[in-house]
Amino acid sequence: MKAKAKAWKPEERQRLLAEVKRESAQAEMAAAESERKVGPVEFARAEFGIQPFPYQARLLEDPAKRLVACMGRQSGKTTTIAIRAVHFALHNPGVTVLITSPSLRQSMIMFGRTAGFIFSSARLRAQVVRHTRTIIRFSNGSEIIALPASENLLRGYTAHMIICDESAFMPEQLITRVIFPMISTTDGYAIFLSTPWGRDHFFYRAFMDPRYSIHRVKSSECPLIRPEFLEEMRRNMTEQAYRMEYEAEFVEIASSFFPQDLIRGCVEPTLEFLPDLEAEVPEGEYYGGVDFGKLEDYSVVAILRREGDLLNLVYLYQFPVGTPYSSVIGHLVRAEQRLRFRRMQVDQTGVGEPVLEEIKAHGIAAEGLTFTTKTKEDLLSRLRIAMEQKRLKMPYNRRLCEEINEQQYAYSKSGHLQFSHPVGSHDDLLWSLALGVYAATAGRQEPAKLVRAY
Repeated sequence: MKAKAKAWKPEERQRLLAEVKRESAQAEMAAAESERKVGPVEFARAEFGIQPFPYQARLLEDPAKRLVACMGRQSGKTTTIAIRAVHFALHNPGVTVLITSPSLRQSMIMFGRTAGFIFSSARLRAQVVRHTRTIIRFSNGSEIIALPASENLLRGYTAHMIICDESAFMPEQLITRVIFPMISTTDGYAIFLSTPWGRDHFFYRAFMDPRYSIHRVKSSECPLIRPEFLEEMRRNMTEQAYRMEYEAEFVEIASSFFPQDLIRGCVEPTLEFLPDLEAEVPEGEYYGGVDFGKLEDYSVVAILRREGDLLNLVYLYQFPVGTPYSSVIGHLVRAEQRLRFRRMQVDQTGVGEPVLEEIKAHGIAAEGLTFTTKTKEDLLSRLRIAMEQKRLKMPYNRRLCEEINEQQYAYSKSGHLQFSHPVGSHDDLLWSLALGVYAATAGRQEPAKLVRAY
């Protein structure tokens, strides 16, 4: 015979249900408490199977509210901070983590790494309640947001952790007037990451400030990078570039015609390059600069949009070495169809009249310029004046910034400026930009006299 089920009195049933709920809540609290005790290093091991290197572990576990990380290439700073961001958002309900940088593209690199970790784990993926191109929101109310370092876009946010990637290129006033106030009421974390660039900026001063927690990591400290590779990079790069990129040193050649701090002042976080010539373009005055490659050099097209006295670099395209001039001309024809150049300045050195005449035959308002000591001085002096007068704005592009900064100068016996770039480097991006600025400014007004005290 089956035993009869016990008949529970209503008050006993309610008491039992209350006990079950209490035990369940206690179990959930215990589980949550246990999870909260898992630090970022253990979290990296358990969730992603990553064993952080010692310098990564120090950065992950650093309790300081102000962190400055100056790290060499491929040392894993993006991976490290992405893990830290995910851990912080998941283990602290209702917090906001902001990722920002001098461009949306750069912000998306860090955000993409962060999203990659989250969606690689079934457990973490199940906690995502919203996912867009720039936002990830979790069931605990926390969210991770990626934005460019634009005052208009950042104002209004309150953050509990803000990650500033390539912060050496971010406007200093944005850091002091927008970013720090965002964490003022939350007692939040501010993490500043960058490779070195310039000394007259918040990032350098913070790097030298003993009140900040400083992490300097050379690429050679990463066990995954072989010494042979670093030696190859040292041979293929300028000494300055190598020390900055791989040894995380603040260095600058005294004879640089364009100082690093001057270049950073031209970087505008709200600007983005046109992805291609088929993208939608706003109406306006467009000017072009074309530097034709010779032998081992690149051909480069730079396009600027003029707004009053302001020149915005909107397009920069570098062709592979050895691209036929006919292909470059075809690219220019398509650009003319889309933008209707007011003027284009072409480096005629070495290519002669035939190439210039073919460009003109397609209806492009192009003019040639042969590089001499005098014309080079005029081109770069005009570019420098536009930069000093804050009339030139360009999207963040590390390679372009490096090429501009690597241009060195000396005086000839006649007193003219002579320019050169270090062996192993290129300056094609620089000259295309200088030609574009010349196209946009020549004939409108004579450039102010350049005082030769650099």
